[in-house]
Amino acid sequence: MSALAYICDYGSEEETSEDSDKEGFDNLKKVKLPTPNLSGVSVVSSEEHIDDPSLHNGRTRSFPHIRGNWATFIYVEYPNKENLFQIIEKLESLVKSVDESCLVCEDVHISLSKTFVLRYHMIKSFTSTLQNLLSNNNSFVLNFDSVEVYCNEENTRTFIALGVDALSHAYLNNILKQIDSLLDDFKLPTFYESPSFHMSILSVNGNKKELLLKILNNLYDIFIQQKYILKPESINKVNCKSGNKIYQYCLK
Repeated sequence: MSALAYICDYGSEEETSEDSDKEGFDNLKKVKLPTPNLSGVSVVSSEEHIDDPSLHNGRTRSFPHIRGNWATFIYVEYPNKENLFQIIEKLESLVKSVDESCLVCEDVHISLSKTFVLRYHMIKSFTSTLQNLLSNNNSFVLNFDSVEVYCNEENTRTFIALGVDALSHAYLNNILKQIDSLLDDFKLPTFYESPSFHMSILSVNGNKKELLLKILNNLYDIFIQQKYILKPESINKVNCKSGNKIYQYCLK
């Protein structure tokens, strides 16, 4: 049967006069179209991802999850975590005495970018360019000399961090300028105008900056007493994490 037969049923072929044609046209009978079979059609779900902070200790996303967008950031990983966590344990006890929501940061690092979004088709071009950029930088020695308090832009978490010393800051700032230039070329957000390079080690829920500043001197005293454990560390690579993949770039 032709496709037209699914839509209407005209008069019989014997009705040849204008009247019969008109009558047949006026009495068109609509036929219900058959239900299409979609069992073999691939359908991409458009279900919205709903973030649940209770699943990750009260932390919230900086921006919503969107399919095809890859959360990305550039950082230096701290290599000797065993000695570091000996100090963190002592600092944690003091922070928990004023705020029980205190948690140890699982991924200790020094950020060299804000978290930004890369579309999937941009990842290869961006990471390849970043590799060429960083390969011209020398390795350096990382050291810390202070304890700092920071709150994130969303006011959802407050962090206790170790601040780098002046020499480490100079090396990191030189690398940062190159990274910022690349981000600007890709129309991506650059880092803070006056960077304060640090490694977050503890966090509490909400904006508790004023509360933690009250015990900052005590935290610094503990750090100074234990600082001998933290030996200067040689940094010879920079990492870029995009989605669940980590790219490592060696310095000279």
